[in-house]
Amino acid sequence: MKFIHAADLHLDTPFVSISNFSNSLQEELKKSTYTAADKVFETAVTEEVDFVILAGDTYDNTERTLSAQIYLQGQFERLREHGIKVYLVYGNHDYYRNDFSVIKMPDNVTIFGDEVTTSEMTASDGQHVGITGFSYYQNHISDDMVANYSARGNYDYQIGILHAGIGDGNYAPFTVNELLTKGYDYWALGHIHKREILHKNPMIIYAGDTQGRNQNELGTKGFYLVNVENGMTNTKFVPSSIFVWKSTGITADESDTIDSLFDKITDVLAKYDETEVKYLITLTINGAQHLGENVIRSIERNELLNHFSVTDSHTILYKIYTKFDRNPQLIGIDQKYWDESSKDIFDLNDVKDMDNRLFGEEVIRQHIDNPKFIEHIKELTKNTINKKYIGD
Repeated sequence: MKFIHAADLHLDTPFVSISNFSNSLQEELKKSTYTAADKVFETAVTEEVDFVILAGDTYDNTERTLSAQIYLQGQFERLREHGIKVYLVYGNHDYYRNDFSVIKMPDNVTIFGDEVTTSEMTASDGQHVGITGFSYYQNHISDDMVANYSARGNYDYQIGILHAGIGDGNYAPFTVNELLTKGYDYWALGHIHKREILHKNPMIIYAGDTQGRNQNELGTKGFYLVNVENGMTNTKFVPSSIFVWKSTGITADESDTIDSLFDKITDVLAKYDETEVKYLITLTINGAQHLGENVIRSIERNELLNHFSVTDSHTILYKIYTKFDRNPQLIGIDQKYWDESSKDIFDLNDVKDMDNRLFGEEVIRQHIDNPKFIEHIKELTKNTINKKYIGD
């Protein structure tokens, strides 16, 4: 028996901060979630899998476009012609509604409703398989939905599909031990955009997303091809991302000019240009306090960034950040006052209360709820202070 475990396709992701790219590159980026999805369905056909699992957030938004629905209908019909089934749950982005789709999907597709249920199928090797899951019925679910999953049934192999976060109170919180108590052979997880194997026997796996959607989603993305034979579950990661986000940096010194920074950045990009992968590079200029005012001004006006937007390289410079360090003689004094004040200033609840209307927007709420949000704000604040008081 073979199947594919994919999650978080996020069709129609609205890529941001790409206006300085060429029109053709912007279009290629916007289509990249579809191109990555093509890889999922093409692999299903060439590998002759029994079924495909899509573990939530197939669409980027519950107001999915007609073109995305038509695309999936066509791909699912292609799978049907090859005898391949599809098991799909909706996540927090594309949560379940009774009138969810205006396009009727073919009969090889099982879409789980808002209550936990189990679907049964017989694989090509004769294995009797149970597949258990549910779809989100609203944007946030604080209930322990795993408690509603039945214990292992009378199956040769049982799979649980779950779109959720470990201990995350907004997204069907769970623990690994809780999943293990169910006795399933495989847990196909979605929601977290980073692939991770939480447990190996049985397999509990986050597939991650199929295409990185922003500069925080680093590295190659993809899905898992799973082969079950003689009671053994073997997984293979299959890359699908068209663009790979990468973070790197250079170090500035007092002799640097715009021309010398051009050269340093060109050398960095050239290293990635040697591969066939299309990289989107976020570059940090460390030691920016050494740069002259005119150079810093040019960077802040995006003149340096725009220079690289017209090159023929398939390695793309996405953003440039400057990092300012303090005078080492002042670090000890600064740290004392920083430690005393930061506890009161960087309060997550205060941030959420600043504007309830903004926090009501899903994309902003998800960003603020990210565990790294406060630490990121702290780093930005330090950098701003260091820049302002260089030489004081």
